[in-house]
Amino acid sequence: MQQPLRAVGIDDGPSKRDGTVKSCAIHASLVAVWFDRLRFDSMRIGVLEVDGLDSTDVILRLLKGKRADLIFLSGMSFAGFNIVDSRRLHNMLHIPIIIISREKPDNASVKRALKKHFTDWNKRWELVRNLGRIHVFAPKLSEQPLHFEVVGIPVAHARKIIRAYCATSRVPEPIRVVGIVARGLALAGRELPTCRHEVGDAEPQRLKVHYRQ
Repeated sequence: MQQPLRAVGIDDGPSKRDGTVKSCAIHASLVAVWFDRLRFDSMRIGVLEVDGLDSTDVILRLLKGKRADLIFLSGMSFAGFNIVDSRRLHNMLHIPIIIISREKPDNASVKRALKKHFTDWNKRWELVRNLGRIHVFAPKLSEQPLHFEVVGIPVAHARKIIRAYCATSRVPEPIRVVGIVARGLALAGRELPTCRHEVGDAEPQRLKVHYRQ
């Protein structure tokens, strides 16, 4: 089976917190990278609210006008408990979604945290519950398995796609690379609120990226 021609990986960058869970005035970067097969092609950067409910809309803006045959999400939520509505994302874009987790998601703990800190916890928990079963798969037998959830694609097909994109490790390349970029972005906290409605193609040579050995 041939891997999808064009996949996009999405992950968030670090965000500064004020010591509380409800840090609604704080923002974080959200990065999308496109791969043509196993070759990095392009990237875009958006901004979302920590513990907000705008992650789905930000992703839709990031992907607007850009072709993608498959979406890899690095987890079901970004910037704290800003949970993605993966069903809505699939219904609007009509492309499959694979949610990748390096460790097994602890949904019981997620539910407890939501009930404790959010008055709208029912709405957020429904987004988690709608994803259904968590699957386990080891793309490389010499490494620990991944955990994943799927929307709009059979589980067996998703396993084949994950394995096809695992070139250098157990993590699919779009997820591995977008994680490196997202963690390395040096966007000043004061800049994030002013650019939260701007989504555009990033020029890698102009980004402040810190590389770690």
